[in-house]
Amino acid sequence: PQHQAVAAAPSDAAAAAAVQAISDPLSKLVASGVLLRAHRANPQVLAGAVDTASAQGWRRPLLAWLGVQAMRAEQAGDSAEAERIKRRIALVAN
Repeated sequence: PQHQAVAAAPSDAAAAAAVQAISDPLSKLVASGVLLRAHRANPQVLAGAVDTASAQGWRRPLLAWLGVQAMRAEQAGDSAEAERIKRRIALVAN
């Protein structure tokens, strides 16, 4: 049922809210990935995926989601945010 709410969400904001309602961390990351692949992942989805991976201590998923955040910040022209995220990536990677 939780996964169906994500897939059937009429808007990106509704999809983001549906992802946040998923309690299982792995399921939350999978649902976030589905939205990313469908080009429906907004900054809330990305932040939620980063927070979930970080809270679980999942280094590789955290690095992947931070990479997506950095790429989106660069695309938006927010170089300060992109640099902040890249510093966090460097901390996690080492």
